Amino acid sequence: MKLALAHEYFSVRGGAERVVDVLHEMWRDAPVYTFFHDLRRYGPLPGWDVRASFLQSFPIGGGVHRVLLPLYPTAASRLQVARGTEVLLSSTSAFIKGIAIPDETVHVAYCHSPTRYLWDQSDQYIADEVPAPLRGVVREMFGALREFDLRAAGRVDRWIANSDTVRERIARYYGAPSEVIAPPVDLSRYQAVERGDFWLFAPGRLVAYKRGDIAVDVFDRIGMRLIVLGDGRERRALERRAKDNVTFAGRVDDETVRALLGAARGLIFPGEDDFGIVCVEALASGAPIVALGAGGAREIVRDGIDGALVPAADVDAFEAAVLSVERREVDRDELRRRAALFDRPRFEERVRATVERAHAEGRAAVTPA
Repeated sequence: MKLALAHEYFSVRGGAERVVDVLHEMWRDAPVYTFFHDLRRYGPLPGWDVRASFLQSFPIGGGVHRVLLPLYPTAASRLQVARGTEVLLSSTSAFIKGIAIPDETVHVAYCHSPTRYLWDQSDQYIADEVPAPLRGVVREMFGALREFDLRAAGRVDRWIANSDTVRERIARYYGAPSEVIAPPVDLSRYQAVERGDFWLFAPGRLVAYKRGDIAVDVFDRIGMRLIVLGDGRERRALERRAKDNVTFAGRVDDETVRALLGAARGLIFPGEDDFGIVCVEALASGAPIVALGAGGAREIVRDGIDGALVPAADVDAFEAAVLSVERREVDRDELRRRAALFDRPRFEERVRATVERAHAEGRAAVTPA
């Protein structure tokens, strides 16, 4: 089977990029189509056959790529998958699913979410990201972008959702069924060590919807140590509101993340996310979780067993939950048993089976882009 991979872009490392790393290890010879690869920020991809769109020639560092939003549909349409490709396996949360493919190519999409800023988070995106004088123009532009997004979704033959939450969104916005396969975590790389005196907030990117304000305010009140991992547009604002017990470590390597998770007293996860792979990593490290009871966290965290699910994004409620978890005795072995449901071999087996089944069945009756 001649298979190709596709991913939105390689700019910063997050949960979606960890999924792509595993997919590439499963199919090492597959070319990887993408809008662009920001080598300076992301680092090299040795041994990868990366095939970028014309956006690669544009300024893309430091988040400048966000101003290229109107060009993504054109870039997708012009990025041509090679003839003879039997299956395209895309990792998508936006427009890469609209990539140009031969008529005979079966398209399997591993969906991290339907395009968030066009559908369930459009108002929040405009408020957080767009200067007030441009908001009317952007709202008008979103209409055309939604049309392209729907046409691109109509060209997908088989959908894989990373969570039940995303499965529901795919059905709601694209009218398509999907199979749920949670992202992989290599449990062998995580271990529990002696618990330290700190909690972690590790959203990857410090952006508004991750609700770093709640994490900081909770630990400002409690006075316990909180280590914040990651970087992004919200960092300066969060640093200004934080007290001395909150440390901002920025971006750190994977080994450091694993060491911190293994020693943390717990992980606070106050934002609604599509899945929340760091929650599984925390469980694999024996760290309990206090998470918002929404999105993918509901599928990972068992309230009262693995930590606590908080019903609302409220500082008082999260403070009470953290203190409650602190008072409990943590069964770290049970947390690791829970994490085993998301172990990497299970992911690989299920994804490979889905791809092989799609290849055998051929193109579905979909609407051409």
